[in-house]
Amino acid sequence: MPVWVCLLRGVNLGKQRKLPMPALRAALTAAGMTDVRTYLQSGNVIAHSPLRAHRQVSDLARAVIAAQFSLDVPVITRRPAEIDNVIAANPFPSQAAQRAHLIRVIFLAAVPHADRIGQLMSDSSLQETCRVIGSHVYVDYVRGYHNTGRTAPWFTRILGVDGTERNWRTVLALSAITHERAPGKTQGKTT
Repeated sequence: MPVWVCLLRGVNLGKQRKLPMPALRAALTAAGMTDVRTYLQSGNVIAHSPLRAHRQVSDLARAVIAAQFSLDVPVITRRPAEIDNVIAANPFPSQAAQRAHLIRVIFLAAVPHADRIGQLMSDSSLQETCRVIGSHVYVDYVRGYHNTGRTAPWFTRILGVDGTERNWRTVLALSAITHERAPGKTQGKTT
């Protein structure tokens, strides 16, 4: 059965968007996913599903969250190999090794139109700290993440594609979790 990584946008950031991870795991299991795990409280779900298409898995998770928790939460999905490809394509490897918390990846719901990418990259201040590769935006927040207005909502608005952001440590952890249950490997602990 395929393994899926579901990245939820904007949960557990404020009083109105609370989503308890144990209850989410139970709801997704009741909806037919198996071996449902979460990583951190920020909406990272790793699960098996008989569904084979990104849109099907995304729609299922979003519908479960809406029905069970009365929240409309965009869900971006990736397969383990796609997470590994994100890691391999990182245009800022030395920066990630030095300051993983300041390298972020915005996982987009689709590949943005070339005109939108051109509009984004026409900003000279971004040319050394931002790359759009396929359906991912890599950002090096050199001066700190909280000191800029250029967070995931800003990037997704310019690119015209929905998305959600994760720091480099989380990207690496999600890759590790998806490979924990490969044949010959022992099972690690997540929630």
